[in-house]
Amino acid sequence: MNAFISWSGSRELLIAKALKEWLAVVVPEVQSFVSPELQKGKPWFAELAKELKDADMGFMCLAPPRGASEWQLVEAGAVWKAAGGGGLFPLCFHIRERDVPEPLRAFQLTHFTEDDFRRLAKSVSTLLARAPGWTRTRQRTFEKSWPLFKKQVETALRQPDNGVHTTRGFIHAVAGGWWERVWSERDTTKLSWMWFEPSDDGTSQTITGHGFSKGGSFASQWETILVSVQAHLPEPILEYYWEGRHTHKPNLLFGGKCTIQFCISANGTIDEGSGEFKDVCMNAALPPTTKLIALQRATPEEIAIMTGKNRTLRARRALADKKLKGWL
Repeated sequence: MNAFISWSGSRELLIAKALKEWLAVVVPEVQSFVSPELQKGKPWFAELAKELKDADMGFMCLAPPRGASEWQLVEAGAVWKAAGGGGLFPLCFHIRERDVPEPLRAFQLTHFTEDDFRRLAKSVSTLLARAPGWTRTRQRTFEKSWPLFKKQVETALRQPDNGVHTTRGFIHAVAGGWWERVWSERDTTKLSWMWFEPSDDGTSQTITGHGFSKGGSFASQWETILVSVQAHLPEPILEYYWEGRHTHKPNLLFGGKCTIQFCISANGTIDEGSGEFKDVCMNAALPPTTKLIALQRATPEEIAIMTGKNRTLRARRALADKKLKGWL
């Protein structure tokens, strides 16, 4: 049987190659194809279309930061059609289910665990027309091959990835918790806790923020209204419109536009940014204020304190106060 292995970025390509080797060991009856194997000197699209048409099953390698590219969805549709409505396996390597585009979620996602990949190997073996299915020999082969495959995938996931320069990749790369340091002459809010949440389809995001002043006291709350991403630049730019209220002026609605420029490190991660925004009162004649900001990605420990259900408000305020003092 012929299998088409789909990938999108540099990390997924390394994973796709490891998957091809793993399949050759566990289910050697499957002949896998990865697109870099296209023959030189021939039109790439025609060759790729032929491989898609001849596929009996397809494996979609999905990994951060992009989740899945638009082209992978095209390949998935082509494989699904060629395979007669069966044998499409989306493989999730350290990405959340909600980060997988909706069309692929219907195919019982395979997550990067030993148990789930054993189930995958069993499912593939049952699709083989001239094979005995899942045997003790296959089971032993799987157990011997899994540690090497696991190591290859984990190594690939640590490599820099070019997907962060795509809109979908950038959105997933900045997802999660951030600290925002604010410099302003008049406002008492000096620090914000920000949470970047990708949309279900991974093409946009929302941002919510909680402002803290000295001593870790709660000062404001806001959320985005519209987000724009320019991810193709060497240093991606995020622009958004926001609205919110200050605790000391709860009857007034504030808003404005914010621009943040992020820095992509040599290993492909995004951990800091800087920019400015205008704080404008929406329902009173108050002069606008321009504020400078700097962003730092929160650590896993900080995220646990700020988002954990078992953490108290006192713990969050103490962390905000400590973070603010360390940033002055």
